[in-house]
Amino acid sequence: MKQTIFFTAFCLLLSSGHLSAQDKFYPPTVEISDHTLSRFLTELTLAVGKKDKDFILKHMDPNVKSSFGGGDGGIEEFKTYWDFEKDNTKFWDELESILLIGWPKYEKGSESYSIPYTFDHWPDYFDSYEHYLVIGTNVNVRSAPNTENSKVLGQLNYQIVKQNNSVQQDPDDKYQWSNISTLDGKLTGYVYEKYLVSAFGYRMVFTKTKNGWVISSFLAGD
Repeated sequence: MKQTIFFTAFCLLLSSGHLSAQDKFYPPTVEISDHTLSRFLTELTLAVGKKDKDFILKHMDPNVKSSFGGGDGGIEEFKTYWDFEKDNTKFWDELESILLIGWPKYEKGSESYSIPYTFDHWPDYFDSYEHYLVIGTNVNVRSAPNTENSKVLGQLNYQIVKQNNSVQQDPDDKYQWSNISTLDGKLTGYVYEKYLVSAFGYRMVFTKTKNGWVISSFLAGD
């Protein structure tokens, strides 16, 4: 069932449209002219649905980067960084998240490609350190960091917002909350952090080799 969900999401991403309006940042229309990349991304999406570790390792650059500090990279470092061999590894959750955020248009002839679209294509006029994207449609903004004793103040759709450096957590809720404000200052409230995407969040970079596409990095930060 999960495999089907991922494949459906993949197809939706391919057909999604790009709209631009001030503080909106919608996923672009995905145009991938390289059939080898298109096939690879389809296979990757299905592999995530099945948590297929063999597929990931088979399509990994020997010098894959997992972080900006520490070691020199490599598959063993990747395994250690992600606790990849453990059932509770966070790798699948993070990769699932960026697959569902949305993908950029493929630049014809390019031998590299990165997801999600929020990394390489973040609008220059929004400070990458101060602003976040509320990912999704009709995302509730609440008066308090909980769902039980708060009012819905408004809803946002793929909107750039400012995080107010005020993160709180309801003890009975498994999600973190962030206090955000719209850029016009008309709406301030709390949203689930899972709906906030940073330009410097996790991203995966692929490189085209003579043997096909490989994962050359999967990391976060600047």
